[in-house]
Amino acid sequence: MQKLLAMSLVLLICGGLVFIGTNNSSTLPQQISAIQEPNPTPLALELEVVTKPNSNPSAPEPAEQMVVIERTDWKLDQPLRTQLTRLKNRADQGDLQAAYSLAMNLRFCGMAPLDETDLEARLQQAYDYKDDGLAIANIKERYEFCEGINQQQRNEFYAYLEIAAKVGYVPAQEELATITPEQFMKLAGDTELERDAYIQKRDDFIRQQLLLLESASQHGSIPALIALSNMHHSQNYGEHGRAKSYAFNLLILELADDNELQSRYSWFVQRRQSELTPEQIEQAHTLSEQWLARIKANGTLYLP
Repeated sequence: MQKLLAMSLVLLICGGLVFIGTNNSSTLPQQISAIQEPNPTPLALELEVVTKPNSNPSAPEPAEQMVVIERTDWKLDQPLRTQLTRLKNRADQGDLQAAYSLAMNLRFCGMAPLDETDLEARLQQAYDYKDDGLAIANIKERYEFCEGINQQQRNEFYAYLEIAAKVGYVPAQEELATITPEQFMKLAGDTELERDAYIQKRDDFIRQQLLLLESASQHGSIPALIALSNMHHSQNYGEHGRAKSYAFNLLILELADDNELQSRYSWFVQRRQSELTPEQIEQAHTLSEQWLARIKANGTLYLP
């Protein structure tokens, strides 16, 4: 009876933690799309690495057999305007690496001076604050890279990032976690919605963000696990937040090979034990083991 109760509580904690499915749309939206419920069919799509199929997909692979995925270097070596059309064409044809690269470069340009007037103003500010030569050089370099990309084009980064994330491209899912709800609402042009409509759209974005992070984490993304741990520890994202955060911390300790991360999350685990009951700790360990089995079955690992 006790085991049955424990498993029931674990299932309650696990509620909503599902895989993200394939988005069948092959054409990127030109504007930020409305939030849609992701298909919960499991998806393991990795463009950078080709792995041998597992003869028994339901059986977890040993940790030492997991493939470490090296993220694509998205920064272009030529001004973005010279690559914009090519990247857009490839992205519109379903190339997820191109969509991700385009999104990241457009987002990078979001912080660049928009025109010469803006450039002069930022340089003057840097001079006034007596910034070192490196800061001034960075302003000029970013302006030269982004020159000719208008504000509307820069704002399109989210549309390309979202489509790559929804189809299961893990680096895009990780990046989506860095966008705040306020930034999303501004990009969507919905900051003036009535209160109830604003809250509904903001909460839909947060729910999608959580689902995409869960998908990334189940494909071995340590940055996604870190983001989920932080979000749930705040207890602003549903019930059993502290228990879920504890479970994600255990996963980070299991997967990370970085001494600093090991030290930090060992301390978190020890400290947060006092915040949980023995039953919650047991549930968190069970949840962590279930997720680790999924991660090993997918066979990939994305280090920080």
